[in-house]
Amino acid sequence: MYLTSAAVVVFVSFVIAALFIRQSARTKLSPRTELKWLLPRGSLSRKITKYILQLMGVFLFAVTLITAYFGKNNTFENFSPTFVWVIWWVGLTFIVALVANLWPALNPWRTLALWSHFFDKDTRRPYPKQLGAWPVVIAFIIFAWLELIAQGPETPQVLFWLILMYSFYSWLGMAIFGVGNWLRHGDLFTHFYKLFGRFSLLNTESNKVQLRLPGAGLTHDKPLHLSETCFVVLLLSTVSFDGILETPLWKDLLNFIAENQLLRPLLIELQASGIDIIMLVKSLALLTLPCVLLGVFLLFCFISVKAGGERMPLSIAAGHYVLSLVPIALAYHIAHYIFYLMIAGQQIIPLISDPFGYGWDIFGTANYAMDIGVINAKTVWFISIYAIIIGHVIAVVLAHYSAIKIYQNHKQTLMSQIPMLFLMIGYTMLSLWILSQPIVE
Repeated sequence: MYLTSAAVVVFVSFVIAALFIRQSARTKLSPRTELKWLLPRGSLSRKITKYILQLMGVFLFAVTLITAYFGKNNTFENFSPTFVWVIWWVGLTFIVALVANLWPALNPWRTLALWSHFFDKDTRRPYPKQLGAWPVVIAFIIFAWLELIAQGPETPQVLFWLILMYSFYSWLGMAIFGVGNWLRHGDLFTHFYKLFGRFSLLNTESNKVQLRLPGAGLTHDKPLHLSETCFVVLLLSTVSFDGILETPLWKDLLNFIAENQLLRPLLIELQASGIDIIMLVKSLALLTLPCVLLGVFLLFCFISVKAGGERMPLSIAAGHYVLSLVPIALAYHIAHYIFYLMIAGQQIIPLISDPFGYGWDIFGTANYAMDIGVINAKTVWFISIYAIIIGHVIAVVLAHYSAIKIYQNHKQTLMSQIPMLFLMIGYTMLSLWILSQPIVE
């Protein structure tokens, strides 16, 4: 029943978009109001706010490294794992996507590079156009594997070395191409937060603060590069992959592989070689799912172009439509992680008093008891449903807006959006189905 209702809502949003968003009204989709009272341009308060955020980012970066190296090598008694995987990776994403992108000011790698004066803000060596965002795509695949599959990144000692390696990689890129060039083109987390930040209510770019509609920042005039298209699809697929790992379907797949007589000799040989079969299967699935979703997305883009009667390269069509997938990725991120953030995030309260796990009680919160009743299953379910439906509705509107920029008349636009509507409805139902499955892991 809820799957059908969600599909109907997405369909109705398509009808409304078709009726009210026309070629002549496309500029009205993204009205922006500058909030001059919040942080006036050129004001001392703006500079102070930026400097405070920079200090906060560097301080937390230092605390994370120090506690990871010198504190107890215990995931639950050390500050660094909870801060990195729960507060920073999950919590900051919520803030960036729903409020404003604070990452440029918080980014410790950027701040330390600029403060050191060792790196040029922009060097004369141009960033190779052929590279596109491929370094970001490769870095995110590695990051996703570490987060979802690898055993060890949640332990402080391993986390310490991972942060050091990423720091070296990031500063090396800045040294070669300049701080600005590297952050714009090759830095993983700058790309990630900028992408989700385009959905937020507040636009903090161009040295001013503007209020806008949710998702308005995802409208664009030029198609994204193929590498950026792949990055967006990769974001969507990894959060879906994390949900699939907890479903009975995944358990059944593992059982099928384990019991398959054709695969058994190979599995025995791999296991004898010291290879973790479960980790191998997960790794292959992590690489396969983005390829499948990309293939499906490109197929619907191809059908959309044909239905609209327009001739254009498939990569260009995908580059126009791909940002409409960001609200879907964000919606599933909220649905999948809201309970995790609300429950596991409480662990940071005692850890700020005892960050090393030495038995300290600096702020008097070391004995804080986790409240598992802070959010119940019913609330999580309703938040998840509404987040996914709203995300797909916004996606439909953004896809329609993109089509307006491609096609010459309303009929072409409408015809091109019918295939995209089926894609949105299909993924709405798939997302809700994944969430409705009992957790088996």
